Amino acid sequence: MALTAATRKSVTDLTRRKARAVFTILTLAIAVASVSILAVPSLMERTMQREIASTRLADLTVTMRPLELSDAALREVARVPNVEAVQPKSIFSTRVYVGDRRQKALVIAVPDFAAQSVDVINVSSGSAPRDGELLTDSQNAPKEKYDGRAGDRVRVITADGSDTPLPITGTGQYLGGADIVANGGFAVFYATPETVARLSGAPGTTMLAMRLRDTSRPAAERTAAEVRSRLAGVDGFTGFADYPEIRAAGEYPGKALFEQVVSIMSVITILALLSALVLLSNTMSTLIGEQTSEIATMKAIGATRRQVRRVYRRTALLLGAIGAVLGVVLGVVLSNAVTSYFASSFYGIDPQLEFDGTMLAIGLVVGLVGPPLAATPAIRRASRLPVREALDASGSALGGQGRLDALLRRVRFLPRSSQIGLRGAARRKRRTAATAIQVALAVGTLLAVLALGTSVGNLTQGFFANVRWDITATTYASKPFDAEALRTVASLPGVAETQPLLTNGARVEGKNVQAWGLPDDPMYEPELVAGRWPTPQEVRSRARVAVIGQAVADTAGVGAGDTLPVRTAAGVIPVRVVGVTTNEIFQGAMVYLPLRTLQAVLGTPDAVNNVWVRSASQDRAEIDRLSTRLEDTLGAGGNQLTTEVKYVAERDQAASNSSLTTSISVLGLLIVAISMVGLLNAITMGVIERTREIGMLRCTGARARDVRGIFGTEGIVVALTGWLLGVPLGWLMAHGLVTLTADVADTDLAFVFPAGHLAVTFAGTIVLAVLVLLVPVRRAVRLRPGEALRYA
Repeated sequence: MALTAATRKSVTDLTRRKARAVFTILTLAIAVASVSILAVPSLMERTMQREIASTRLADLTVTMRPLELSDAALREVARVPNVEAVQPKSIFSTRVYVGDRRQKALVIAVPDFAAQSVDVINVSSGSAPRDGELLTDSQNAPKEKYDGRAGDRVRVITADGSDTPLPITGTGQYLGGADIVANGGFAVFYATPETVARLSGAPGTTMLAMRLRDTSRPAAERTAAEVRSRLAGVDGFTGFADYPEIRAAGEYPGKALFEQVVSIMSVITILALLSALVLLSNTMSTLIGEQTSEIATMKAIGATRRQVRRVYRRTALLLGAIGAVLGVVLGVVLSNAVTSYFASSFYGIDPQLEFDGTMLAIGLVVGLVGPPLAATPAIRRASRLPVREALDASGSALGGQGRLDALLRRVRFLPRSSQIGLRGAARRKRRTAATAIQVALAVGTLLAVLALGTSVGNLTQGFFANVRWDITATTYASKPFDAEALRTVASLPGVAETQPLLTNGARVEGKNVQAWGLPDDPMYEPELVAGRWPTPQEVRSRARVAVIGQAVADTAGVGAGDTLPVRTAAGVIPVRVVGVTTNEIFQGAMVYLPLRTLQAVLGTPDAVNNVWVRSASQDRAEIDRLSTRLEDTLGAGGNQLTTEVKYVAERDQAASNSSLTTSISVLGLLIVAISMVGLLNAITMGVIERTREIGMLRCTGARARDVRGIFGTEGIVVALTGWLLGVPLGWLMAHGLVTLTADVADTDLAFVFPAGHLAVTFAGTIVLAVLVLLVPVRRAVRLRPGEALRYA
């Protein structure tokens, strides 16, 4: 079908300056594609729900000290009314050698790899392990914990301190194991119960994983209580080692953190889309500005305002349609790439290629509706342009006659070329303002992301600044540290001070929290925002008092002096709140009690599961050697433990924070790219509009460097105006981004806006502006005077 004259003109408008059309379409396509970030949660949800169904992820998990369970005892647990399936497991916490380095590791035992009913460990390559063999988790190698494959041998340190080389039979995949590798820092292996019993020297089950018919929390709580009741008659059972872990329907390990990151990325996505629409409006202004004589011709031969508007609206729609189609395709690729990154990085899962129909539809609507709306101001000005003014328009004839121009004429201290460039920036006020707004969005976004990174970094530094220990030794699914173990630690060479610590899971007002039993004058004491810490007398007398994190205080609506019910593995206890701390760890979901109080509540007098150790030397090599001595000595005494070194934990947390802010910054750079394209458009249009002016300047003796100075000044002025606008905008955006992060992460982030970041963005703005100006300024300098004077 033949195209109408109006349609042909719209197509011609796009092909006349191909580079600009391509830049605009690509920018719009990227903006439309960025909408697909909003589809990532649903794609991830589908992927993880398939994995949950495939691996039959546990709904309820209870832990205990090693307990030998007979088949009859297991059948008794399986007969609990709400239990659909039960899977016994045992865990050995140890170290393995990776070259000469000792890597903390967990070995998880499964009775029968061919008949798993809950928390299925799939063998993704090789074969299931037999007695004396191990299966390595699929995430060990990507997370650089252990890179061995089938046929290799790994040296495992046994409970008595010796090391045993065991063959690797293949690779296994398990959601829980992948989460432990990614977030716990362990290398994870799978084995038979016989292998784990020989390595640990403590045969028995340490964990029961269950699938439930009714997965609601009240039903799961009742089921856990019934399981505890039925195990009470088993010799050696003293209760659960921790609060039962209940998985809500649809939940999976790490889901909350993933959703927090995506929420923040979504905000940046919306900013990128707005910046792209501003660019499109600027582009349409540029395109129409080039065609003032054509508009006059159309009107002279009888075209109405409505017909002129229709021509340029069609041009904007064509830009939008091409950009939308390309953006939707890119969006499918982008959303699947982001989903694949998270699924493979944290869980070792290769998701299927999918798309979210709702997000695709939104992307198409944004691409088709956004451009005509963004172009409306420029189109309206074009349709209202009088014929005579349009026919007379030629470069410098347009604009520059207002009060601002008169004021700028008085700027005498600058070189003549810079004066002309300064007035040129004020000549097209709308275009200059639109371009400056784009630069401001870019500057503001970068300042906000930098402020967020600083706030998160300060939170980490705040935690470690309040820490006086150098090493933490933690038992893992084994007997706790007794008085003899504590005396052994205190007597080790290189130990300056030790303190016992008891940690356990709990719940407050339906929220999972960590309950810590602290000694008097603990080596970790976060800052208080209200109240006080327990007195020495309260610590000694087992008083039921507590200091709580701000997140717990907010959830329960309590403060210093109020009573707070805390649900523990041994039941509900009321405690009197004596203080509230800032949120530093576990997102502020903390309840700090006196050590003896928590021991009494849990029925574990004199038992602790953590020891803080302060080294006599702050030399890192000596701290590492002390950590090794702790593992070997306590391991030989029958304690399965892992150690955490302060400086390593601080370094790893800083790297994790950096990874988070880098992911967000990538989208921020998209806005920077869009703003630079806008600046390129603005200066290019300035060159085109003033082609005759350039010709006259060259004829009257202006040199190339004079022309370069004119347009260089104009571009720098626009960029600096954008930077000046971006500083207060960045402050507001940073405040919003930090507040949003604090809300979605349920933590207490202190807002900071370092002055040094202003210098960084200032320098970056100038450098990028200079680079962007190279192409249009080169075009202006290379114009021949004769050609420029004949330009119309």
